[in-house]
Amino acid sequence: MKKASRTSRSQRIVQGDPSALESTTHRHVFVTASDQGNRNRVSCISSPITLTKAIPPPVQQDATFALPSESIGGSFFADLDPDYIDRLADILLDEPTRRNRTEASVSISLDCYVLYVEVRLQDHPFLHWIPLRDRFLDEKLELQGRGHTGGCENCDVDDTSAYYRCEDCFDLRMMCAACIVAQHKPNPFHWIQKWDGSSFVRVPLKELGLQVVLGHPLGIKCNNPKISDKLDYVVLDTNGIHVISLSYCECASATDPFAQFLQMRLFPATVTYPRTAATFRLLQSFQMHSFMSKISGFEYYQGLTRLTNNLGDPVPDRYRAFMLMVREWRHLRLMKRMGRGHDPGGISETPTGACAVLCPACPHPGKNIPDDYQSQKNAWLYSLFIGTDANFRLKRHDVSKEMWDPSLNEGCAYVVEETAYKAFLSLHNLAIPNDVSTCNNHDAIKSASIRGGKGIASSGIGTIDDARHDMKRPVAVGDLQKGEQYVNMDYLTISSLKQNAPVLVNDSYDISCQFSKNFPDRINIYGPDFSLNDHVIRYFIPKWHIAAHREQCRTSYSFYYTPFVGRTDGEAPERGWAAMNGLASSTKEMGPGSRRDTLDDHFGDYNWRKVTHLHETLLEKIKEAVEERSEHVVSFLELSDSIAETEPDAIKQWMALVLAWEADPSKKNPFASSVKSLSVHDVRLELAEEDKKAIEAGQRDAVHPDISLGGCFNEALEIEDVQRKFLVDVEDLGAHTTPLQRAKLFERRNRLHRRIISWAAVQELYMPAVANIRGGSRPEANPMAETIPLFLPASILDRVPSLAPHLLSHEWRYRYAQAFTSLDELRTHLVLLDQLYHSKDRHVRGQRANTRSNAFLKRIQAKVNSDKVKYRYVRAQLEVLAKKIKDIKNPKWQDELLVLQDKDVKADSVRRPTGEKETSEGRREISWIWKRTGVASLSGSTKPVKPVISEALRIEWCKARARAHRWQEECQLLLEEMRRVKAFFQYENDLWTSRAQSTFVSGKEGHQAYAHHQADIRTKFFIRCTETWRYVATYVELGEGQPVDGEIRLEYTPDSEMVDKTQDPHAVSNGAVGQSQEAGGAGEAGEAGEAGQVPKASDTDMGMA
Repeated sequence: MKKASRTSRSQRIVQGDPSALESTTHRHVFVTASDQGNRNRVSCISSPITLTKAIPPPVQQDATFALPSESIGGSFFADLDPDYIDRLADILLDEPTRRNRTEASVSISLDCYVLYVEVRLQDHPFLHWIPLRDRFLDEKLELQGRGHTGGCENCDVDDTSAYYRCEDCFDLRMMCAACIVAQHKPNPFHWIQKWDGSSFVRVPLKELGLQVVLGHPLGIKCNNPKISDKLDYVVLDTNGIHVISLSYCECASATDPFAQFLQMRLFPATVTYPRTAATFRLLQSFQMHSFMSKISGFEYYQGLTRLTNNLGDPVPDRYRAFMLMVREWRHLRLMKRMGRGHDPGGISETPTGACAVLCPACPHPGKNIPDDYQSQKNAWLYSLFIGTDANFRLKRHDVSKEMWDPSLNEGCAYVVEETAYKAFLSLHNLAIPNDVSTCNNHDAIKSASIRGGKGIASSGIGTIDDARHDMKRPVAVGDLQKGEQYVNMDYLTISSLKQNAPVLVNDSYDISCQFSKNFPDRINIYGPDFSLNDHVIRYFIPKWHIAAHREQCRTSYSFYYTPFVGRTDGEAPERGWAAMNGLASSTKEMGPGSRRDTLDDHFGDYNWRKVTHLHETLLEKIKEAVEERSEHVVSFLELSDSIAETEPDAIKQWMALVLAWEADPSKKNPFASSVKSLSVHDVRLELAEEDKKAIEAGQRDAVHPDISLGGCFNEALEIEDVQRKFLVDVEDLGAHTTPLQRAKLFERRNRLHRRIISWAAVQELYMPAVANIRGGSRPEANPMAETIPLFLPASILDRVPSLAPHLLSHEWRYRYAQAFTSLDELRTHLVLLDQLYHSKDRHVRGQRANTRSNAFLKRIQAKVNSDKVKYRYVRAQLEVLAKKIKDIKNPKWQDELLVLQDKDVKADSVRRPTGEKETSEGRREISWIWKRTGVASLSGSTKPVKPVISEALRIEWCKARARAHRWQEECQLLLEEMRRVKAFFQYENDLWTSRAQSTFVSGKEGHQAYAHHQADIRTKFFIRCTETWRYVATYVELGEGQPVDGEIRLEYTPDSEMVDKTQDPHAVSNGAVGQSQEAGGAGEAGEAGEAGQVPKASDTDMGMA
């Protein structure tokens, strides 16, 4: 009722009802905003007011709606509750404005005590444009007429010859033929319109007598022109295809005909008396459009023909000439930008990889890192992170041959030189077999011996990328003939690392566990020319891909647990493919050389766009890293303090264990659990094998080529978890959310919505009855993704009682494993909660420390609550399914998975918040949840409580330590990358300055000007970075986890001091190629848990430029 009353009152205010502002004395809140975005509230009392005049009605222009000042003391608007202001704005403003308060202005003027709500017309442009459509149409139609009926408006000759005007010029005056030709000598590629008495028709300037003269500046008469009236010259421009009259200069000082074209910014199609050319602006326009929209040359040329004539009349066909000029243009621009025109050796002596756009943030010996970087204490900061991957969309059909379509770049940029590459493959292809996988059945290994199909010359491309900054590395891209074979990827890896790479290399590959095993042996087979003895290589699996690996790989090759890698995820190649897959439709039909040069061009532009935004990218990363570092270091310290109170020797033992494992992965893995619980992944593997056997036996159809029935159920359980977490997050945010928080929620909801739609299509193949149940409520029609029902078998048994038994069995087995997983998570969070309560009771004093601890406890308690809800839901589903399944493997499952009551949710000695009654030691009972560990899944055996708790604590402590260390490393890596970026720009500035001053370009003003221009660009980049990052050094020193006495990775000691106890593994050896990291132990990869609150940095704080 209050809400309805308030709305009514607000509406009456807008309508100008004086009684709406008559009220009794009541309380308001005065709000002030600081530069950091904080809001300070001050309570106050507002007196009754009266309205002096009504609010004016809305108008059709940019308007201001005003509430006048009150008559008593002028305090009403100064004291007005911001909720009232927001509500009034909601009424006055349209919907998009309410969503974006930065676009609408809602302000309080304290000088005149008037509330202003400004509604700008651009908030809803269509609504304001629709009433004016007829006016727009009239004006557009009137342009089809002359607008003037007198003589020539240029020479003022009053005769009947003023029939012409230009449709491309800003000047719409009617002119005579002589004036229109004279006006267009500087613009010979404009279209002219002639008035034929009733309408305009297009006529070329050639018919009016315009002659384009080459070889002389405009206005200088040629004394010896070569004119051919019988030949047509065709010029392609951005507005169409033009047939012109043209003459060469044959004076004594004349240059070659093709050079005369180039001097007029026309690119000739041939070198001997060209008859076809394209303007520079056309070639530049197509190149930029192809970068951004991936438009093909054919589509672009068809657009030109329709701009020329859209009625189907014949247009000169210069498509082949256009594509030839495009290739030459791309090649010359590449050479120009990489300084080949300033090198005495010219294009023919271009070194391998010299024309690639390098990543300024990566380490480049001799350019942006110290000469003695190998001997420095933190030598790991100068590591190179590379990512290996393949793309099978960028295939090529067997079109043309190398001899007819050679590459112009010849290995000077990103794609390797073809002759040497093929020679290497033919020599070693049979000698390097692909290993049999000892891990899971990965697509990269399965596709290693699969061809692309009939008529396919290349099944895709392999690449070595910069894994930190998502850029292509020099000469690191090559065609794949038979899938992702080791011999191809070996060559690309070696080729990339030969391009001035530092000693320390971290290689990320989705099959590193297999690829790295025999890599040193394969290098020895290739011979000394391909040796990598100068490099130390560590191998990793990208974070998203690692979940598909067996447990041993998930710890041995993990970015999460391995030291000195920061927060690198290794997924950069996957991000890059999203920007390049649009090329597939055009490059698959190209010849070999055209395709390689096109890929070089697009990879170069992709890198350049990354370079131009590095100042923003690194700033955003460092802002996040400092906040997360502080958060996770605080969490790690609090957890360590709480454990040290009850188990003082445990941390020392765990520290020794984890340091030994980091130094030698063959040692015992501290992240691995010795208790093998039944997991959802185990069930998925079992069901996949059963499905395969059933399909081979003809008992079941393979209804989807890629996703099995087990995979469909696994995806459903993951979606359920995401929905459950999303609902919790929405509830935690509450009513007063910021625009950024709402935007992130919308993005998460959209991603979840797309995921559910894709999954539902697969589900209906395996469960057709679901389509009828959904009916009109399709997932596509429900934008609230978190509430979309999934209709798994247990939830629809009342509507479809005759579901196939194997569907019920599949869900039951997944739910059974999920129940044990939920108990594992519940136990882990209870142990954390227990330790934190102990620590808080004994040590936390003061408001600040209590607030931080309470926030941390609240988050852990929320996880416990979520675990309870999940377990109870899963058990309820099991009960429903058990009633319908005849043969359950463990009929006594209810004795293992008991009903979870609130009294059962407790640790062995958990401390409760003040006010809750504790059980005495003599009466304390161990909850049943500590007696169910999921061992062997059917045994029902129990484990001693103490070892289970200790192991859960150890794993959680090791993960907390790893998270804190990775964020500490990330901060230092980002600082070093920022330093390298500026050093690289300085290096390139000096390089281009030296080119401008070299004797080779002495007297060549254009060469010198271009070199100075490139140097100025690097100076601009340097200044931009300096300005953008001006407060970074200060900001990094804030919060917890900053370096102490130069130490980056800091360890916990019982006296709460943070000291360095780690050793950089890279600093020990720089000899042979790194061996495989696969070693004993297994554990779950991933980031678990969050930590305490930390101050947030605004863009102003960080110096956004």
